[in-house]
Amino acid sequence: MFAAGIWAFCTALELASADLPTQMLAITLEYPAMAVIPVAWLLFALEYIGRDDLLTPKNIGLLCIIPAVTTILVATNELHYLFYTTVTDMMFFGLSYHVVTYGPAFWIHAAYSYLLIGITLLLILQRFLFSSTVYRRQVTVILVATLIPLIMNLILVFRVGSVGLIDPTPVALLLSGALILIGMVRFQLLDITPIANEQILENMRDGVIVVDIQGRIISVNPPGARFLGIPGNKVIGLSVSENLQESALECIRVAGLAGDREERRETEQVINGLHRYFEMRCIPIRSRNTSNKGRMILVRDITEAKQTQNALSEARKKINLLSGFTRHDILNQITALLLHIDIAKESVPDPGVQEWLQKQEAAVLTIQHQIEFTRDYEELGINAPEWLSLHEIVSGIRPVLEARKISLDCTLEDIEVFSDPLMKRVFAILADNTIRHAETATLVRIRSEREGEHLNLVYEDNGKGIPAAEKTRIFDRGVGMHAGLGLFLAHEILGVTGITIHECGKPGEGACFSLQVPHGQFRIRE
Repeated sequence: MFAAGIWAFCTALELASADLPTQMLAITLEYPAMAVIPVAWLLFALEYIGRDDLLTPKNIGLLCIIPAVTTILVATNELHYLFYTTVTDMMFFGLSYHVVTYGPAFWIHAAYSYLLIGITLLLILQRFLFSSTVYRRQVTVILVATLIPLIMNLILVFRVGSVGLIDPTPVALLLSGALILIGMVRFQLLDITPIANEQILENMRDGVIVVDIQGRIISVNPPGARFLGIPGNKVIGLSVSENLQESALECIRVAGLAGDREERRETEQVINGLHRYFEMRCIPIRSRNTSNKGRMILVRDITEAKQTQNALSEARKKINLLSGFTRHDILNQITALLLHIDIAKESVPDPGVQEWLQKQEAAVLTIQHQIEFTRDYEELGINAPEWLSLHEIVSGIRPVLEARKISLDCTLEDIEVFSDPLMKRVFAILADNTIRHAETATLVRIRSEREGEHLNLVYEDNGKGIPAAEKTRIFDRGVGMHAGLGLFLAHEILGVTGITIHECGKPGEGACFSLQVPHGQFRIRE
């Protein structure tokens, strides 16, 4: 804007002057501003789109060479006439105006200036095409602010009509400045600016590898190049199948067959002689007509997390081993205690003693059941969650139900759920709950239904149902028969991966358990 102000001032001086020498002096003074404005527009565009890495003193100096030469040639034009070959004076509506004939140096300056403005327009237009709504409004302001002075200057240079006698470009630049100011107020221009995708990729800690449909690497950021073990400037065009391990290639192959679904794999790679663990996510890249354009591979170094996980797993194994020995010893003592209680019941016929022994036996059996429960509970969360087929899980409870003459009606789609491997125990617990508590039940239905972005898995029987007062308590530890640990365990297993369970049946019409699976933790196989 400072250069535009100088240009406007000198143009006003030129118009106010009555003699040709003063007019030419004004032109000489305004040309440094005229020559530097295209450079300034380009620098502004590069800064706005986030390519400030190109704004080095060396590059700025190179861009200013032609403007500097132009300024010198204009100031010394009378010595060589390379910029203006002739300068004549003419009268228009009683006012004196100069008319120049452009020389070769002028056209070099004009071509260079228009080239810089054209590059600026291309950069801004590219940002417009790949920007969100907020940035598009900003970019529109910049595009209009760039086009207005460009069009006015073209009218002057090619002398379209009478406008060719008076330079309208300074006024157009001031109008552009006003538009920029409006953009700053209305659309937060220069306050919120986009960052170039290249810079984002370069500064990511995760590796990004982009592969085309032929399996060739077409883009990679520095962490991705380190993962491949090849310098970034040499990896472009190489076949991905020759630079990845089999587990990673399987991830890519599956992603290509999985529609829009991403695939994840863990792989081990030797880098600089050290074993590193990586999580790979392979995402298909689709065009607007859904055709496959390639794949994007995201690589995350999980070595520290894996080492911590392995250390915790090893510690847990040792703890479980110790608790297993302890549990085995306690159960042996309980078995001996129950044996002595049976002997005492046979030896002492006294009713009072018999009642006392029965209470002791019930207490010991409760302890036994709780000790056995710890065996199931200690397995919770040991193994990482995985994709489990509901059809396979449900098929496991069918024989149990049919053995009690309870039919199973399963209308589930081919659904997989991302859950703790103990998920199969949940349906076994629900089936056991039906067998133990719904003595009149003859049918179990299992179905699925969508609720917004969630998936509800519904298990219901036609037994006597659960009283309303018990619905919120049945998942608490110690509530119900046999120490009340079954539904409590089911609730804990599901909670590992954020799946919730609640009872929604009507008393007298049967129990109904609804398992809500969050978005992203289920998928329907086609």
